[in-house]
Amino acid sequence: MRRSNGVFSPQERKTALWALLMAGLIAAMGMVVQQWSQPSVGPGGIEAYMTAPAPGVLDAQPIN
Repeated sequence: MRRSNGVFSPQERKTALWALLMAGLIAAMGMVVQQWSQPSVGPGGIEAYMTAPAPGVLDAQPIN
């Protein structure tokens, strides 16, 4: 009679299952936190990114 599959012990399989469950829980909690929080825009806020264009620089235009 065989008591195991010869690869992993029952304790190792149980530990692996707990590790997978914990990794899934951490990933799910990260997704929840990401949806509830605003993206980081740095110390200056969004206003730091709103600057006037450099003189002589044109926006990209399609080639006709």
